[in-house]
Amino acid sequence: MFTPRQIVMAARLIFVAASLGMAILMLGPFQGLEQMFGLDDKAAHAVAFYGVASGLFLIAPRQRRDDLALFVVAAAFAAELLQALTGRSVSIVDFLAGSAGVSAAWAPGRIEQLRHTFRRSPDQTLGEIARADRRLRRRRAAAQAAQAAKRPSLRLVPRD
Repeated sequence: MFTPRQIVMAARLIFVAASLGMAILMLGPFQGLEQMFGLDDKAAHAVAFYGVASGLFLIAPRQRRDDLALFVVAAAFAAELLQALTGRSVSIVDFLAGSAGVSAAWAPGRIEQLRHTFRRSPDQTLGEIARADRRLRRRRAAAQAAQAAKRPSLRLVPRD
């Protein structure tokens, strides 16, 4: 049987090949090729970036889904900018379609995370749940340290 590590490694190889193929299709002289598959340009962007986001979620299990999703949205924006350099049309609607694909991949994981939290803590307020979240402790500690550093100090300095 396969181990999770082997599955992730195989998925990484497939992801690299699929991403290269997608880049060639998006930036090369293949405009209109998606119509052979019964898709319009916007649907092709949504499907492509849904696949990229889902693939990243699989191949980077230690990374936060939110960060990965933002990375893929940035990649969708970069793809539109690169299309301008290759002489293809640039469209904010294509970017929005790609972002919608990323959202479609991201939302089920976020919803399941909320469901888990609600099952585990049905009688706590959202503020209490947030304060108890161990993943946010380091960020809160860093923010508190930054706030403390901004406060004026009342140290006595010896005069000469």
